[in-house]
This record gives sequence, structure tokens and C-alpha cells, in this order.
Amino acid sequence: MIGYLEGEVLFKEEQKLLVKAGNGIGYEIFYNRTCGKDVKIFTSQIFKEKSVELYGFENLNEKLFFENLLKVNGVGPKSAFSLINTVGTEALKQAILLEDIKTIKTAPGIGPKAAKQMILDLKDKIDLNTEFSGPSESESNSSFFMEAISAFKELGFQENEIRPIIKEKLKTNTYSQAEDLIKSVLVQLNN
Repeated sequence: MIGYLEGEVLFKEEQKLLVKAGNGIGYEIFYNRTCGKDVKIFTSQIFKEKSVELYGFENLNEKLFFENLLKVNGVGPKSAFSLINTVGTEALKQAILLEDIKTIKTAPGIGPKAAKQMILDLKDKIDLNTEFSGPSESESNSSFFMEAISAFKELGFQENEIRPIIKEKLKTNTYSQAEDLIKSVLVQLNN
């Protein structure tokens, strides 16, 4: 199984990368993040009847959550990948815990039946303080993180776009309220 790749990006389209690894082999990976010329990607290899697909993730937590989504009856790799990239892992975990079917259904390919099954299968397995299903230590120590993510999603930003900026702000600054964090991120985005 291919679980991690480092290499040079030879080609990028909307949701795919062609990455030349150190062994000289080019791997086609479903990947929906911005990236530079060189990448380090956690991958999940999916074997199908007529093909083998690689799905790429920014961190191990995303990869593990994707693989747990695949265990849900009615959720395939494209739907699970869509959930991770559209809703985001942290918001998806919150939605499952709160049984928020509306949020889960915002991802293409996920209907009410799959959303209910996801809640049924994963709700008891999610613990927001663990690495498998929760945010990193810096995120879990700050309730501001989830508030900021929610605010930016309401403004039309994707979680995968805004998450690294918020994490960096939380690492380098101390905020007394979520509004200050949000303002700080907005200032950076407008520069």
C-alpha cells in the first residue's frame, strides 16, 4: 500500500496531481489543495475492479478520517474525498457529533441516507481530543479555532484554504476572543 509520497509536481489540474517520486515513477493522485513544485502527501490507495486510485491528504489525520469514512455503508472514495474537501474534517466531526445532517449533505454525492448512516456508524468513534478524530493540540486548546473556521465558512471560504492561516495565527499570537482572531486573519487575507 502506498501511504505517503514526496516528490516533484509534474502536472496539476483541478483535483489531480502527477507527482514524480524519488524512484522516478509518476503517481497520479486525487488532491484538492494548493501546492508548490515539491509536495509531501499522505495517501490512501483504493483498489477497484479496473483501476487503482490514490487519494492525497495534507496530514495523517485527514487520511485516517477518510479511511474511516470508507467504512460507512454507502460512502465510496469519491464521496469521502468530497466530504473532506468540501466540509473539512473538523466541521465534519462536529456535524457528526451534533447529528447535523444538513452540513453533511453539503458535499456532492452525499444524500440524507448516507448522512444518517455516517452519524450512526461514526458518532461513538469520534473524540475531539484524539488525533484520529480530533484537531491537533494547538487547535483543541483553542475554542477560537472552530469559531473562526465557522465564521470563514459562512463568508464563503473553504476550510482547507483558511485552516493553515488560522493555525499559524494561533501559534504565533494570543487572542482574548474569537473576533480578534478573525479580524487578524481578515487583515492578512486583504494584504
